[in-house]
Amino acid sequence: MEIKTEVRKFIAENFLLNAPAETIDDAMPLITGGIIDSIGMITLMSFLEARFQLEFMPREIDATSLDTVERIEKLIVGKLAGRQADVTTRDGQQIR
Repeated sequence: MEIKTEVRKFIAENFLLNAPAETIDDAMPLITGGIIDSIGMITLMSFLEARFQLEFMPREIDATSLDTVERIEKLIVGKLAGRQADVTTRDGQQIR
């Protein structure tokens, strides 16, 4: 699964009137550049949660973490890594 490719494709289809996904650079400012507004952030988060089977906390959703494809990938990778980590209960049992 190529996170950046999926994110670029979604942004191109939903915010750039089907412009080629390749035109979106990793460092292109999406929010501060005016491509995605506050409603668009919610749309993007809904897509990310559904596509990558994640749940984001409200504090994780901000203009900084969603401003570039590079930052979005970093956020997703961090969430996926946290989801895969084992949690041990007090009695030593593993929860996945």
